Amino acid sequence: MPTLKDSGSLTPHYLAVFVAVLGFSLVAPFFPHYVMDLGASYTMLGFIVSVYGAVQLLTQIPIGRLSDQMGRKKILLLGLATFSVLPLFYIYANSADSLLFIRALGGLGASAVWPIAMALIIDQAKAENRGAAMGRYNAAFFSALALGPLIGGMLYDHLGLNAPFYLWAILGAASYLLVYLRINEPEKKSVMMGSLPSRGNEKLIAPGYYITFLACSSVVLWAGVVGGFNFTMLPSYAAGLGFNATDVGIIYLVYGGSTALFNIYFGRQADRGAKKRLIFTGCLLGALSFAALPLANGMITVTLLFAGLGMGLGMANPAAAALIADTTSASRRGEVYGIFNTARMSGVVIGPLIAGLTADLQGVEGSVRAFTLLAVAITVLTLSIRESNKAKYK
Repeated sequence: MPTLKDSGSLTPHYLAVFVAVLGFSLVAPFFPHYVMDLGASYTMLGFIVSVYGAVQLLTQIPIGRLSDQMGRKKILLLGLATFSVLPLFYIYANSADSLLFIRALGGLGASAVWPIAMALIIDQAKAENRGAAMGRYNAAFFSALALGPLIGGMLYDHLGLNAPFYLWAILGAASYLLVYLRINEPEKKSVMMGSLPSRGNEKLIAPGYYITFLACSSVVLWAGVVGGFNFTMLPSYAAGLGFNATDVGIIYLVYGGSTALFNIYFGRQADRGAKKRLIFTGCLLGALSFAALPLANGMITVTLLFAGLGMGLGMANPAAAALIADTTSASRRGEVYGIFNTARMSGVVIGPLIAGLTADLQGVEGSVRAFTLLAVAITVLTLSIRESNKAKYK
């Protein structure tokens, strides 16, 4: 079985994730302004952003199951194909209402990308290396999330609205070609389907770990909430402090870079044990960073707080993803990570809705307070996690 030491087996997976995320993150610094220029309110903006996650909520689990039956690569390619054409729809959109359809199509494509990419990587990582595997997956994701907004903000400031969308289309096509040419269906897939218990005979979650599964899913939900806040409210929050689109890109760079680096380091730490402690500490750091945002009044302070937020995610996420793999069925992994990513997309759905509604009612600072309360609640829930070195499923 391929391992993390076999760099030739997993590097294309991480690179494909990096290129795909780099593409769609290009528009983050100016997307709210783009939407509101088409006539949307903050509340409408929240719905437009959240419909992406809502579609994923409905489709990730069945698509994950489909990948267990049909193979992962075919599904992944279909998802990446949407990333290649979607940016062109944005260029020619002429109303805020039309963006609801475009975002829904994007959510459907994303359902065929993120849980499938995670399952492909976990399929080829040994049990003792799962934390590191998911740490590197998250590092690829967040390092692209760090660079994409900076590049997109600079393109927007200097070349106008359409330039980031065209580059997104090019990067989507590049990711598709990379998967098509360099990634194979894992051998483990055929062995698994022929020798492991059928889906009907093997429990999805190991007995005694249901609350742990819920708590770990809440951690990735928090990551989705943060993403929803950043996509919906960060440009407005930054504009209130006098920042431009390039400045927003720099904040994303620091946030994403911090998240990526700490995912690598703490992913390795998660493989050495103490997953619960990493999850709790990371969530607590994220809550404290969010709580301090209303006190920030300059670029340095804001970037430091977003670095702290990224560090918290980097501590908690790979440990949660590895613990999920340790305590769930290997033969139903596409379904498992469909559920896991559905939790993340629940955050992507509720995050923009909370942001839009509270911003219309209480301003941007009201949104920050609401997100802080949610972060505290999730941090408390992680105390219920049960950690064991003898999980049923390997």
